Amino acid sequence: MEQYQNEKHFSTEDKILLAAIDLMEQKGYKAVTTKEIATKAGFSEMTLFRHFGTKRRLLDAAVERYSYIVDMNNILKTNVTYDLITDLTMVSKTYHHYLKHNQKIVILAFQERNTNPSIGEKTAENPKKLKEYLIEYFKEMQRQDKILSQDPEILAMNFLWLNLGYFMASFISGDKVAVIPESIFIEESVKTFVRGICKEEVYSLY
Repeated sequence: MEQYQNEKHFSTEDKILLAAIDLMEQKGYKAVTTKEIATKAGFSEMTLFRHFGTKRRLLDAAVERYSYIVDMNNILKTNVTYDLITDLTMVSKTYHHYLKHNQKIVILAFQERNTNPSIGEKTAENPKKLKEYLIEYFKEMQRQDKILSQDPEILAMNFLWLNLGYFMASFISGDKVAVIPESIFIEESVKTFVRGICKEEVYSLY
């Protein structure tokens, strides 16, 4: 009996959905069969069909059920200090928290971006909110004359790509590429980013 069958607190649907996410992330949506998913979950293929009908419905249900949504705007706006290093460190930690909880679905969305774009739309909800928050944050920091006059959207995207790159390297290659621990990466990358956008007189205060 497979691992999901042994999780007594999981419902039949949960066990099937978790098995589907694991296998689809490993093999791709097209390559994995409903029989493989059912076997991994510890059920018959008939049970899978009875609960979900088709593989596509199974995929949609898995993404909907296990997409980890973070109320980023509330977290960030509540705790903003308008100190660049403090705030951008908080943004990085929040983003990595989201990525780690959603990692298999994020990778699945990347793999299936052409054949199943709806997965990408779902997983993009939090990053889009985070980008919007950062744009407004950088605009405010420009109003406070703390950072250079650059396009806030470009700044926001550069900061997000910086963190997404580390996540992708860690997930795909492990410590062969991402040899620096996450906490150290966040600390040092935030300092480097702030040094690049900060006015000299402001940066000298750090």
